[in-house]
Amino acid sequence: MRTIVLTRPQPIHDGVTLVLRAHGLRVLALPTLHVTAHVDADFEQQLLSHWASYQGVMLVSQHAVNFAAQRLQALGLLWREQVWAAAVGRTTADAAHHQWPKANLIFPAAHESQDSEGLWLALQRTQADLMGQRILIVRAQVGRDAFLNQLRAAGALVDVWSCYRREALMWTEAQCHDFRRALQGTGVVLSFTSQEGILALLDNLVALSEGEARSVFEQPVLTLHPSIAECARSHGFNHVHMAPAKDAAEHLQRLAYATHRH
Repeated sequence: MRTIVLTRPQPIHDGVTLVLRAHGLRVLALPTLHVTAHVDADFEQQLLSHWASYQGVMLVSQHAVNFAAQRLQALGLLWREQVWAAAVGRTTADAAHHQWPKANLIFPAAHESQDSEGLWLALQRTQADLMGQRILIVRAQVGRDAFLNQLRAAGALVDVWSCYRREALMWTEAQCHDFRRALQGTGVVLSFTSQEGILALLDNLVALSEGEARSVFEQPVLTLHPSIAECARSHGFNHVHMAPAKDAAEHLQRLAYATHRH
């Protein structure tokens, strides 16, 4: 049985590690990215002026929720109950509900994909007319422009608040040892949630021998989105699986299957 290596930034509270271990799977949490606050003083001044005019807020991740909540509190801005909040996936919606219990939340249904595409479908159901609405997208300093382009095409007035950033993280000597031991044993399954995470993992391969580094590209890779899968393939990974899961349970089942069967 291969060891599952979760490379996503921490902390993430969605129970993935607990569920995997409950199924008897070996799991290594080896983040390749570090997430930290990004304070844009100029934009925050704009936010102070325009906060009362936003009709909707798009929250792309749990990190977006948590860092936005920190900065809104620091700025003395309270959540306005009449503002709708669209969250990518149920776990992001849960984080938003924790921060702003009275927020009017929009998120994909359980049978829909828990990603940006699923959220766009949910948004179209609940906000049929986006023309003229002023909407705030909360995301990382570097992110996909899918929501920005879709909202503008629908006639919305859109601002982008980059309130956090992802930075490459180099593993400690102990983490490299754990990865090498798993790799040399029964092998690993690499789980990537972003293109940046793939690039950061490649940086960590310098700590491995040439043979070990080559073997990494023969390990199965699981991703959540076609763009991440394409990035993995373009950088030499030979066994890339995409799990466009409609919910977390389906993704975990695919992950467990790849671990046992690849």
